[in-house]
Amino acid sequence: MTKFLPTKGVTFWPVGNGDSTTVSLNDIVKIQIDLHHTEASEDDDDECYPVVSHLVEELPKVDGIPYLSVFALTHPDKDHVKGFGKLLEDATIGELWLTPRVFHDEELSEEAEAFYNEAERRRKLAIKKNGVLAPGDRIRIFGYHTVLEKEKFRNFPEELLTLPGEVLTEVDGENYQGEFSAFVHSPFKTDVEEERNDSSLGLQITLGDETDCLKILIFGDLAHEGMRKLIDISKANDNESKLEWNILLAPHHCSKSVMYIKDENDKNVLQQEMMDDLGEYCLDTGYVVSSSKSIPKSNKQGDNPPHAIAKDRYEEIVTTGFLCTHSDESDSEPEPIVFEKSDEGICLNGELVALKSTKSLSDSIKEARSSGTPPTNAAGFGAK
Repeated sequence: MTKFLPTKGVTFWPVGNGDSTTVSLNDIVKIQIDLHHTEASEDDDDECYPVVSHLVEELPKVDGIPYLSVFALTHPDKDHVKGFGKLLEDATIGELWLTPRVFHDEELSEEAEAFYNEAERRRKLAIKKNGVLAPGDRIRIFGYHTVLEKEKFRNFPEELLTLPGEVLTEVDGENYQGEFSAFVHSPFKTDVEEERNDSSLGLQITLGDETDCLKILIFGDLAHEGMRKLIDISKANDNESKLEWNILLAPHHCSKSVMYIKDENDKNVLQQEMMDDLGEYCLDTGYVVSSSKSIPKSNKQGDNPPHAIAKDRYEEIVTTGFLCTHSDESDSEPEPIVFEKSDEGICLNGELVALKSTKSLSDSIKEARSSGTPPTNAAGFGAK
């Protein structure tokens, strides 16, 4: 374990309204999901962390160069890919994870263009070498898009495509079954022409095996329609366990768009069913994390996220706590939020907050359905 990267766990970096999440499988294998590294963050007076600088310092070294096993991009918005060019210059990135939207979007920021160019280089190499790629050249595409039917993707290896409903245990050419899995929730085939946010990569990441694990939900900038769709599809396909979470990264920086929709009078209408579903799959130890600026006590009409009413709704369902990467409860400089999965349980910033448990919510639901009695709470983080 380094200062901010645990041996096994997840780190949420304070980067303002943006996402920068690092998943640690072990001391060597690290997955960076999205990035928001600004030039201003390199100034000591700025409250945002210079994520790339810290990664370069803390990542393992291969041939003297910092090595990041995977960079995963949920969608090519500026606040999810800013600083990628610098990261690519300063470190070796074993594998890129991305959605096909990157190859379809004609309006990319400068940083998203840097990502596109690297993805395009790897796409060509994957076809040329029939998918047999070395570290630093690997690529994996998640979801479906009509762009994959174009000539440029002819002969792209099928084994490098992962679709919604599938489970991935391979990271940078190695299989970590029993240590890591990523269930793919989105994007769906019907998402291809929707707004960029609605085509976000959605994952349930599991660190450990089903009897002793930490479960993390990451949905990029999905809003209510996309969230509703993936929950309904998971239920219909007996994948309720893939909705369970110890940590939910609040979509779109704690936006109310997850649980509110506008009526004909432009009024926010709460979709309580959404919160009921999210609450149902929150495990006995459950945190919602907002990767955002400090959340105000209230918002004006038209304010961008974070939204106070979204925080209020999350606090009503969460079993343990709501955390923001830029807390308004302290005058001190923000620090990364670090969850570690240890032999004893879950640690938050070095403090044990949950003991190990071996019973999942899905097990409790199945038992309850067979017995006709409601599930009961269990101590630990693997049950509700």
